[in-house]
Amino acid sequence: MKRRLALGLFLCLALAQLAVPASMIARRELTLQYGRQYRFQTAPVDPSDPLRGRYVALHLQADTAPTLPGIPLTPGQRVYAILTEDAAGFAAIASLSLVPPGGDTYFQTSVDYVSGDRVQIALPFDRYYTDEHLAPAAERAYWQHSRRQAHEAYITVRVRKGLAVLEELYIAGKPLWEFLQHEAEQR
Repeated sequence: MKRRLALGLFLCLALAQLAVPASMIARRELTLQYGRQYRFQTAPVDPSDPLRGRYVALHLQADTAPTLPGIPLTPGQRVYAILTEDAAGFAAIASLSLVPPGGDTYFQTSVDYVSGDRVQIALPFDRYYTDEHLAPAAERAYWQHSRRQAHEAYITVRVRKGLAVLEELYIAGKPLWEFLQHEAEQR
């Protein structure tokens, strides 16, 4: 009897441990499949540290928002960034909220710091992971196309129920892998 109970408890615990990562994966995949797509314009990065390991470090122009009137915000505080699109079709943060506003136009994030009437937020999509063999070429392409003179790099992010998932990095209007393939063929 005790052995059956112990086996049953063990199986329940094992299923619970599998359910947590499975639900995280499912939520991310559902966001990629059904989430609303936003384009974020990238900005130049420090060329001495743009790539760590197997990802391209991204710096995005839309990483600040207006402060919440009369509500003091502190670093690390959870907030919800409400998105809008500018005339060129790129995402911008229209405002922040302390509670989920509903719909698919917001994502959960946290406050980095407050400066005057602007809030710097921690974007949950500041790294683009890539194959280790493509990483050096990806770094060069990103750096060359996100300079101050050439704003030809942007990312697409899917947003659904407060979750934001980076979908693709574009260089000169093409997905990164396609751009790198085209560049390799040109050589």
